[in-house]
Amino acid sequence: MRAEAVPPGPKLLEMAQSGSYAALIFVLESEPDSEPVRWLIQSNPDLPLIAVLPEGNAKLRKELQREGVSQIIEVGNLSEPAIRRIIRERLAALPSKPPALPDVGAAITTDLHSIRSALTVIQGLAELALTKAQGPGSHQKSLEGIVKEVTEVEGLLRRIERKVKPRRPSPPQ
Repeated sequence: MRAEAVPPGPKLLEMAQSGSYAALIFVLESEPDSEPVRWLIQSNPDLPLIAVLPEGNAKLRKELQREGVSQIIEVGNLSEPAIRRIIRERLAALPSKPPALPDVGAAITTDLHSIRSALTVIQGLAELALTKAQGPGSHQKSLEGIVKEVTEVEGLLRRIERKVKPRRPSPPQ
């Protein structure tokens, strides 16, 4: 195992898309840090992502699980050698080869993509109507609810898609 520290940004995204890495370890401190995780998972859903949290944060843990992070490690007051040991153990526990899916997996992936596309249209229309809504009324709350629920359903569908999508093995580095 060879670790390489890279800050969030274009280089990290390029590395995640390359298919040359066995896993990505991401250290997060708060919810805003989870946005790059979403982009990394979308750019290469086959790349296992291990999130390291400095301290327990139930909300962040739930968000990461919803996004489909492979593993979550809460380090708290652990020493650096203990953290390295836990990370090595978690990396070793990752499957070396994802299970093969029957042909139905591709059809499910296509259907999930179609559902997400329709939801994106619904969300866009709701957001457009929300910008035109005047004053705080029941219509505005309804539209905000639509946007919120569509976002949540899209996240669930992305997670399902990652689980059923045929994976190609990536050479470990």
